Amino acid sequence: MRLSAAALRRRPFGPVTGRPGRRSRRLAALSGVAAAALIAGCGPASSAASPGHGQVVTVAAVPGIDNATLYLARHNGYFNQAGLTVKIVRYPTVAAAISAVNKGAADIAAADYGSIFSRQANSSGYRYKIIADAYDAASGVIQIMTMPNSPITSPAGLANKVIAMPNTELVSAPQSAPNSLALAAATSVLQSYNVNLTGITWTPMSPQQEVNALVQGKVAAILATEPAIYLAQEKGAIELVDAASGPTSGLPLAGYFTTDSWARRNDSTVLAFRSAIEQAAASAAMPGPVQAVLPTYTGATAQEAALATIGNYPLSTIAASVQRTADLMDTEGMIRHRLNVAAMIVSSRS
Repeated sequence: MRLSAAALRRRPFGPVTGRPGRRSRRLAALSGVAAAALIAGCGPASSAASPGHGQVVTVAAVPGIDNATLYLARHNGYFNQAGLTVKIVRYPTVAAAISAVNKGAADIAAADYGSIFSRQANSSGYRYKIIADAYDAASGVIQIMTMPNSPITSPAGLANKVIAMPNTELVSAPQSAPNSLALAAATSVLQSYNVNLTGITWTPMSPQQEVNALVQGKVAAILATEPAIYLAQEKGAIELVDAASGPTSGLPLAGYFTTDSWARRNDSTVLAFRSAIEQAAASAAMPGPVQAVLPTYTGATAQEAALATIGNYPLSTIAASVQRTADLMDTEGMIRHRLNVAAMIVSSRS
């Protein structure tokens, strides 16, 4: 779930409700909170022992709401306390971040589960380990939205319509299956409402394009995550369906990953990284720290960060919980076989 200041500033842009979309965990304004340091550097750096600072760990990430705990852990000194020096390297896409880990240009990737589970199940290449759960769905973080004057007033009205969807975090999947985790979640919820999905056309677009298309009547609805939710609400759009409700309520969306081989060679480092992330998640239970850190690495303003729809940052990595995401992908036909998530979660004997 990406919160990009550039996208937010381009102003041209559960239960079913006709009321304005709910803003889950809206971050209340909080003054006097120290801002985190800006990301240093843009080029990949190799991992190495750093005397006096512990092991240097390079993390590949596309800066977004879903990896706020990464930046909180660095800002609050949790990595240093765990004996790690963490370098965060920006990548333009999740695919590029994962590729960096595969090639050894980075040690850990912050990525959505859709991207990792697709690669784990559908290819015979790299094997991945889950270090920590990063971000779980909450009410309103994935929405199907319409304009207030839309003739579509219930999920059933979406049948045979064109719906814009995010063009980020797309994965290779069979033609008849969803090609992103957000779409899989929406499909699951629509199925729970007995919506005929066969005639729906899903069209990938950027957040800017999604909102423009909705406002101009070029699409009947949009499947939105941040920043499209924020942008659409500014234009008066409302939530038709909460795609993070019912069967997808609390669905784990993103985590921190590494390759199986790196985890085996760096067992203590992996556990130290997880410990720091869990400390940051505890800090993120209150809105202030997340509100303060988002502008420092996404470039969003404090007001934009305060109005973003935010999910949950889990305090621990629970296999049964993350298994729900893998099982959703299996049920929706995105992956070739059911994954054993418990076997993917790194242990002290990775």
